[in-house]
Amino acid sequence: MEETNTQWHLALKPAVDLEFAEERENLSYFKDFSLNQQALEIDLLIIKKEGNQPIKNEIGRLFRKFEYKSPKDELNIDTIYKVTAYTCLYKAYGKTVDERKADEITMTLIRKAKPVKLFQYFEEHGIRLENPYKGIYYVMNGVLFPTQIVVTKELNHQEHIWMTALTDEMQKQQLQELLDKTESFQTKFDRELGRV
Repeated sequence: MEETNTQWHLALKPAVDLEFAEERENLSYFKDFSLNQQALEIDLLIIKKEGNQPIKNEIGRLFRKFEYKSPKDELNIDTIYKVTAYTCLYKAYGKTVDERKADEITMTLIRKAKPVKLFQYFEEHGIRLENPYKGIYYVMNGVLFPTQIVVTKELNHQEHIWMTALTDEMQKQQLQELLDKTESFQTKFDRELGRV
């Protein structure tokens, strides 16, 4: 079988936009957000707009930044450091000193399968994990910013249909559910996102 080079990052923004459709008016999205004059980019930066409205979606309860790992990418401790470095650059590159408050920044890493070796590393180094929702793991210490790891394979499929679709193993039934869901949308904008 010929291996294809799937552009997973193209599907990330539409999937996240549909995942947080109820919160759309409270969020701003910046795809491939440039951190520097050169090519240091965050896959998807999400900034909650003004106000203290809580995000209802389980994944959105703790987030500012998404780093998406395609199904073939490995999520390991060096990935955590890389995402932390990018997040630190984002914090430091405000227009004024402390414009971007550290306590308003979080990190979210999305992965299809549970990163077993990374979780073993955490355990060996005394870094605690909590699992407040199915498929969502909070890193409780040893990180600069509140961090969560979302394992899409473990998420409740009905509640997170768009995030669980970011896979290279989609079954025919899941594809049909996505198509049906897309056709049920009331707005042209949502239907177009669902078709990406």
